[in-house]
Amino acid sequence: MASTENQTPVCPICDQSDQVKTMQAAYDSGVGRCAPPDMPTRKISMMKYISVGGLAVGLCCFLIIILIGSEARIGSIAQWIIVCLTFICIVVVLVVSYVAFDRVVKGDAEATEQFPAWDRALNTWKGLRYCARDNAVFDPATNSVLSEEQLALLRTLDPNSAAIESAVVMR
Repeated sequence: MASTENQTPVCPICDQSDQVKTMQAAYDSGVGRCAPPDMPTRKISMMKYISVGGLAVGLCCFLIIILIGSEARIGSIAQWIIVCLTFICIVVVLVVSYVAFDRVVKGDAEATEQFPAWDRALNTWKGLRYCARDNAVFDPATNSVLSEEQLALLRTLDPNSAAIESAVVMR
């Protein structure tokens, strides 16, 4: 006795199963509209903070080495100004680095909040099938064809959007 779970579902448009593929197989064969939902990430750039801070501290250290280390004949007050300016610069760079690191941590937390929605969308995507003959994506559980808008909603991970829930039956 054959199990019905292992049988390929029938396309609701052409009522045949010979061209039906999983979404992963369709995507692997080059069908771009069958792409899985993207994993949520947040890209927070710290490079400009690092560059500006490194340049400022490097310039101050350069001034200390050249003007103070070479026994240049600058006044004692000028030496103290350079040293204080370097110290202030280092403290400011450390504070800016802390703020930038905090932004990265908050961005990671925001991405983590979207993982349940991504997991639901991925499970729904795995349950869908693609018919190469009709170029259609369908849900074998409900035997309904998905529109391009429904596929686009499946790929978006807007946690405030209840349209995903109503557009595609979530598993």
